[in-house]
Amino acid sequence: MGFTLIEALIVVAMVAILAALAAPSFNTMIANQRLSSAAQELQTLLQFARAEAVYKRTPSSVTASGQTWQAKVGAQILREALISDAVTVAPGSANGVVFDVNGAAKPAAGTAPYILTFSVPGASGLRCLNVTGAGLVRQAKVAADQTCT
Repeated sequence: MGFTLIEALIVVAMVAILAALAAPSFNTMIANQRLSSAAQELQTLLQFARAEAVYKRTPSSVTASGQTWQAKVGAQILREALISDAVTVAPGSANGVVFDVNGAAKPAAGTAPYILTFSVPGASGLRCLNVTGAGLVRQAKVAADQTCT
């Protein structure tokens, strides 16, 4: 028992049609994964900087230079995170956030909370990182038409 050439061509055509229908949802899924990954990476970096400030009893900071984010104690870089160029990160204030020896946080410029907004073209929403005055780092998903607060 075998397949004719016409039957094989019909199956190939059906597979091509199904793949064409699935491609747009894959693009959204990839954009959402980029968004989630970038937010998770910076959340980890912020939590690391807070832990180091408490452990070493020395204030630490997290600052950005382009798409590179750095956790520092003084001028010493402890850890870096490189965010994909496809992801846009909008910090709530300039010059990053500083954690004191008790783990409390304050933006280098302005008042708490320190908010980061993550966006990617084609994603179904935004991601928000909120660093409270107590130093807690929280991540939230919001719809594309909302803002991070």
